[in-house]
Amino acid sequence: MKNHLNLCMMATSLTRVYACHLDKTPSRRHAVKGRNHFAFSDVRRLIAQDALDKDFQLVCPLPRKPIENSVAVAFMRLAA
Repeated sequence: MKNHLNLCMMATSLTRVYACHLDKTPSRRHAVKGRNHFAFSDVRRLIAQDALDKDFQLVCPLPRKPIENSVAVAFMRLAA
């Protein structure tokens, strides 16, 4: 249960970091009157679209050799 919580918190943190680096606010998939901020699912949808893009490996290339000191490895160790 603790590992699951750690993995969920890591995913939420990475999604939030991604959202902070966006040039513009994502459009709402399910717009609510009176709310102009985006939801977690809106950013998650953008990440999924980017990951399925044919040029995704230009942005996030596959590592040639293991990177031991990366932030992602540290997060995964916390979740494991």
